[in-house]
Amino acid sequence: MREEPPLRLSRGRGRPEMPHRLLRPRQTSPAAPAVLLVLLALVLATGCLGDLPPPFAGSPVMPSDRPVDGNLRVYFLDAGQGDSAVILSGNTTVLIDAGDREHGDDVVADLRALGVRRIDLLVATHTHSDHIGGMQDVLSAFPVEAVLDSGIPHTSSLYEDFLDEIDDRGIAYSVAERGETIRLDDLRILVLSPPRERTADSLNDNSIVLRISYGTTDILFAGDAGQATESELLVTGYALDAEVLKVAHHGSSDATSAPFLSRVNPAVAVISVGSGNDYGHPHDETLATLGQAGVTVYRTDRDGTILVTSNGSSYSVRTSAGNPPLTLAPPTNTRTPAQTGTPGTTETAGTVSPDDTPAPVFTLPSIPLGNGSSVSIAGTRFDAKGDDRLNLNGEWIVLENTGDKGVLLAGWTLADDTGETLYTFPLYILDPGTKVTVYTGRGDYNNTSLFMNRDAPVWGNSGDTAVLKDAKGTVIDRHAGG
Repeated sequence: MREEPPLRLSRGRGRPEMPHRLLRPRQTSPAAPAVLLVLLALVLATGCLGDLPPPFAGSPVMPSDRPVDGNLRVYFLDAGQGDSAVILSGNTTVLIDAGDREHGDDVVADLRALGVRRIDLLVATHTHSDHIGGMQDVLSAFPVEAVLDSGIPHTSSLYEDFLDEIDDRGIAYSVAERGETIRLDDLRILVLSPPRERTADSLNDNSIVLRISYGTTDILFAGDAGQATESELLVTGYALDAEVLKVAHHGSSDATSAPFLSRVNPAVAVISVGSGNDYGHPHDETLATLGQAGVTVYRTDRDGTILVTSNGSSYSVRTSAGNPPLTLAPPTNTRTPAQTGTPGTTETAGTVSPDDTPAPVFTLPSIPLGNGSSVSIAGTRFDAKGDDRLNLNGEWIVLENTGDKGVLLAGWTLADDTGETLYTFPLYILDPGTKVTVYTGRGDYNNTSLFMNRDAPVWGNSGDTAVLKDAKGTVIDRHAGG
């Protein structure tokens, strides 16, 4: 597979009103990069499907009875009513939020118990005190390589102190923006929100929303984003599917709408919430929505710290309240020394050794290969009605599978008569006897529609030829249209 450039960071100071773009923006289209899937089994075994959005067909991945021994370990820390999650993968540590002031010391203690000595990326999803209250303790305890901020100015002294500390320490600072992809070792972090044009002045609805992928395991961190943000995400065309959902706003009824939950389609939901909190979180409406969707719910007020472990193709869940209980133990493996934020010094950090205790496991279903010869271009419209620049979805191509088996379209491409590749298919299964329409513009991915997410027409109005190729580059079909 084509390797993407690594995350590039520079030292510097910044403020949300004049953001210093330290994380290089990437292509905003959610379409997968061009890949050659010569042997799907080999690709699955090596975990290379992390670059491709997951299939739109099928049910949430359900648990099996086999334990997972994996390199990715995601801890949803018990930080009272606040949010805090730490992601450990190889030599990488990512911390998303740090709880409130009262639990800042607890977050630091948990990180130290896990052997963390350095934080590669510190994410402040938004500036409410239950998410950044513990940041000062974290910044004082660990070297931090980079900070990703929501970029919404807030006049609280807590947020000002947070920014001052970043400045004083010369930490790389960046404001999140939808469509950016951050690469850290084997992690792919997609920024789903906030958009460049922020949503009014709401701190919650401008929360950073991240989809973190490791192999074919995806975890969606929703911050405190409400239903307005969820509705916007549904029409962006970005992949939202995730095995695990960190429920927004501590399980408040102002988030986790049924349409959004249906699109994410998780098997597991994690709610960060304090016991007996004054807000009544999680709300009964949210729990009912999760229950109706058949989602297994874990809560920090009831289950304590929650650990998700993945080997890139399956994952397991353990909790502090489980039997046996999860414990945060010093690591037995030492991470490779890396340069920290203090010149002339090095720090090492560690990952927790795998636990041999059986735990629920969520394994991806098998994916049918099918016979590509049964797929054809069933129709086209290259000349959209009206002004095609304003009616991009008036351009489309229809594919049909006339066979009796599903066909995996991952890595297939559409090109025009010049040979230029216009679209690479995500991890999409075209079921037998069904059709899918590929539109030029933007829209909501579903079982019958895919979108190129282009901002300008791609097909020639006076006549063009659509060329469909499989992942090996073999021409499957051609269709001249107008």
